[in-house]
Amino acid sequence: MSENKIIGIVDEPISSGKSDALKIGLHANSLVRFIENTTTPMTVGIQGEWGSGKTSLLNSIKGNLSENPRYKQIWINSWENSLLTTPEEALIKIINAIIEDLLESDQDKNRKEKIMSAASTVFKGAMRIGAVAALGKKAGDVAEELLETKENGIKALRGQLFSLVDEIRGRKSNPYEKIIIYVDDLDRIEPKDAVHILELLKNIFSVPGCVFILAIDYQVVVKGLEHKFGKQTPENEWEFRAFFDKIIQLPFMMPMGQYDIGNYVSSLLVDVGFIEKDSVDTEDIKEIVLLTIGGNPRSIKRLINSVSLIEIFTEEKLNFAGVEEAKTEETKEEKFLLFSLLCLQIAYPAVYSLLIEEPDFLKWNEDFAFSHTNKEEEKEKELFDKEYQNAIKTEDFDEDWEKALYRICYIRPRLKPRVSDISKFFTFIKDKFTEGDDEELGATIQEVLSKTSVTSVTATDQAQNIVLPER
Repeated sequence: MSENKIIGIVDEPISSGKSDALKIGLHANSLVRFIENTTTPMTVGIQGEWGSGKTSLLNSIKGNLSENPRYKQIWINSWENSLLTTPEEALIKIINAIIEDLLESDQDKNRKEKIMSAASTVFKGAMRIGAVAALGKKAGDVAEELLETKENGIKALRGQLFSLVDEIRGRKSNPYEKIIIYVDDLDRIEPKDAVHILELLKNIFSVPGCVFILAIDYQVVVKGLEHKFGKQTPENEWEFRAFFDKIIQLPFMMPMGQYDIGNYVSSLLVDVGFIEKDSVDTEDIKEIVLLTIGGNPRSIKRLINSVSLIEIFTEEKLNFAGVEEAKTEETKEEKFLLFSLLCLQIAYPAVYSLLIEEPDFLKWNEDFAFSHTNKEEEKEKELFDKEYQNAIKTEDFDEDWEKALYRICYIRPRLKPRVSDISKFFTFIKDKFTEGDDEELGATIQEVLSKTSVTSVTATDQAQNIVLPER
């Protein structure tokens, strides 16, 4: 094992200044320019599914802006502030963290006392909301009281924050042009609570001179509003969007479709010592990843950790058997196949199990399909026949093994929408490893399956008991 290689990839966001293997720098730079030049108040919503790299993007923006003394930056982790608390208590912690950070830049003791007094009123009112809700009474009455009272409550606090930010921006020594507040990890909170926190926070988003940057998955907002609007439908979708648009002035979707996946995965495979630099075509890696696990960085890190474990397992197995490593070194083609089957295992465990049963997928046929479906796909025969006939007219399903795959995936809701990708995956493997000779394909896959089985989450030891054919 190389002394320089990394064992395991930690699932942490990319920090400022680190290598940008995903190539998201273009998007970070564009957002930085927008933040630098925008009028305020402004709220930016960084949208994307869990693990798509939102925190990494925020880190990149913060790192770029940290070089400019005109900006004061405040980082709030909403999930950490929400642990073991009600949404109202989480709001207290978040606002308190923002105030404390702002007050570090203010020398006026009287203003500090006024702000903390206003904040104290808000906090007490918020606690009352939580207490009333816990008793099952109408918390909305207290919330309305808290928001509408002119002398106390959020309006008073907001007025004090206006004054504080205005003073910080206008002072003669060390003035700040903008206050930039990052609110991260909202989508790690229970959706209903995340929406509640957003509703309360929006009351301070209107402070001039401030840019709020929120990391939030829109689907979390949708889930959190179901108690209010019901399940999302084409008819009520505008209600969900209207709620989001009232809070967010600039929505930004994480550009997962534009990530340099081939470069990112290749660099991680090099880091863990699985491949040598430039030994594998990054376009091939990209093709396999996009047909299986997709471009989510968190899923990719899980994949790389599986690769790393299998490398260790293989080396230990050789050492245990007393076999010299040099005599059993894998070819780069075998390593690529192992990588591909791990992608299949993570993305489509049910299809991976089919390979365990019959590694030579070119032998899959109608009988093989029926043994797994019991012809359930033909329960609505007229609909199935129509869709099946349309499918087999395409090159993805014109061979017998592809038709069998279609039948098997048809009855599985998660696999049916991805069946074309799954077919393309196997065609890619076939073209890559047969080169006109299909005889060795099944034996090669069977041999690799004996290694990938150690990271399978399926409840079977079938693959681990594979008897390898003589080569």
